[in-house]
Amino acid sequence: HTLVITDDGSTIWFTMQSGDKVAILDTKTGAIKEYPASGGPYGLSLDKAGNVWFCRMGDDKLGKLDPKTGKMSELNMGSRSRPRRVATAPDGMLWVALYGNGKLAQVDPATTKLVKEYQLPAGSDAGPYAVTVDGGGMVWVNEINTDTVVRLDPKTGEMRVVKLPSTNVGIRKMVTDASGKLWYMGSHNGRLGVVE
Repeated sequence: HTLVITDDGSTIWFTMQSGDKVAILDTKTGAIKEYPASGGPYGLSLDKAGNVWFCRMGDDKLGKLDPKTGKMSELNMGSRSRPRRVATAPDGMLWVALYGNGKLAQVDPATTKLVKEYQLPAGSDAGPYAVTVDGGGMVWVNEINTDTVVRLDPKTGEMRVVKLPSTNVGIRKMVTDASGKLWYMGSHNGRLGVVE
């Protein structure tokens, strides 16, 4: 479902939502190793220590895989949270879009603990889906049910809501470029968009 390429390009981590697995592809040999994981693994990200974090949307949990040992652990994100996507910030913190309850969660990967949850402006029906963090540490999350994107400043807790210029956009993934612009593709309306 989702893939992440390591910085050196030697491996690609990916989730298999319907197959309940997380897997790694060695780009040199083509070998694939699979790890069973329940809950329909969805979004994933690597922390600074190289651990693989993935959203187990159907289980309301985050999964953590230590690739050195193959050991799996988990973090309960709360009933009906339905974590969808996860992103690693420059400071090493993880940010998780909680699709089921309209929140954005900050997780410390070193302690495997939930640090803080932020209720998004559109409320519990916002449908947070995609999340990314720019080079300055600002966290961006979309509210798929209201065609809005929210920028959170983790230092102050201040949120800025950006109303998208079209309706029924359906952002499922978004990224920031080196200049700080946020790029997204609307899977519902087929439009490429940018927030400057």
